[in-house]
Amino acid sequence: MFNSFKHLQRDVGTQGPGQGQLNRMKTFLAFIFCTFAANTCAQISTLSQNPPVWIGFDDAYGVKTNTSAMVTEWGIKAAIEEINNNGGVLNGRPLQLITTDNKGISARGKDNFVQLAGTKDLVAVLSGKYSPISVEMLPEAHRLKVPLISVWGSADPITDHEHKPSYSFRVSLKDDWGVQAMMKRLSSKYKVRQACAILPNTAWGRSAEKVIQEKSGPQTAQFPVVRWYNWGDPSLKQHYKACLDSRTQGLLFVGNEREGAILVKEIAAQPQSMRMPVVAHWGAVGGTLHELAKEELSMVRIDFIQTFTFVHNKRPRAIYLADWILKNKGLKSTQDIPSPVGAAHAYDTVHLLAKAIDKAQTTSPEKIRDALEKLPAFQGAVKHYTQPFTNHRHDALNKSQVLFVKLTPAGQLIPQD
Repeated sequence: MFNSFKHLQRDVGTQGPGQGQLNRMKTFLAFIFCTFAANTCAQISTLSQNPPVWIGFDDAYGVKTNTSAMVTEWGIKAAIEEINNNGGVLNGRPLQLITTDNKGISARGKDNFVQLAGTKDLVAVLSGKYSPISVEMLPEAHRLKVPLISVWGSADPITDHEHKPSYSFRVSLKDDWGVQAMMKRLSSKYKVRQACAILPNTAWGRSAEKVIQEKSGPQTAQFPVVRWYNWGDPSLKQHYKACLDSRTQGLLFVGNEREGAILVKEIAAQPQSMRMPVVAHWGAVGGTLHELAKEELSMVRIDFIQTFTFVHNKRPRAIYLADWILKNKGLKSTQDIPSPVGAAHAYDTVHLLAKAIDKAQTTSPEKIRDALEKLPAFQGAVKHYTQPFTNHRHDALNKSQVLFVKLTPAGQLIPQD
């Protein structure tokens, strides 16, 4: 076809085409367009006639201040659309998404996993922002032999456990190296030698404490004070006072947007000399912290850990994903995309999952699990995955993805040096 087009170009020459040549060119271009359109329509028709292959996703849609569920779903849908436009999986079957809402409650998340795992031709369940919910799902994933893939939760036990073979995978930050990076941030940027940690009394908080205990040393701040709070506590003031009383110079904080807003407001209410610098885990910017503490944000020195940013990102798939979100969600700038790590992790995860499905040549979750450990290299939005997973390593990311951002009152996450 392309040789014929070049032949027509040679016929035209430098003197300009005659009417006959113009007609032949128009006819040929019309033929190309019709052939392309027919092939595309035929592909879409074939996909629509074949049974779907299901991917499950459970997150806290019902928590009104949480933006991670919505944006993670964007990443899933962007990848599904791209894969389906290229023929789907298993020789023409479309991927489809089914979602459940855990409302931030671990028991509900566990029940949702069981419900999703019972869906015919479901190949895996993606879990969202709340690490304790992913940990609660683990026994069910191994009992039912359905892969659980965390695309946000960072607690080490999500992939570090005694279940063999392991059915849990992660395309996300892991506390083992993420919390260590937060500790180093306090010492390198803010010159903190004695630090305080305020942690939630959950699997996520205990995961962070384990890292603090194991990795405090000459290269990081020391942590003589660790304080614990419960979800729903109305104030963190006494914990912050304990940090000040112990003469620590910086704070490592683990929490989500509600607790983050409480902390920011209570630090901002202190005299300026008593406002310690804070390095915070990313749960706090997986929601509307900028709305909950808009006036106080600029009064507190606070950095948030991330593994991905759309800002100035030149990776082709990152650009594709950003363009898809801007086009489909009516946003004006990549800086306006909330919870960017959720979108990027989920997008890459679905592409990896599609490759595992085609490698396994089945929708059997057990075979998909095996295939995930044997995937070839993949150029994703987050990184180039030389070997995404192995039978000894079910974490696809590593410490080289760590970066830190500031949160603006408009909700933008701006990368920092």
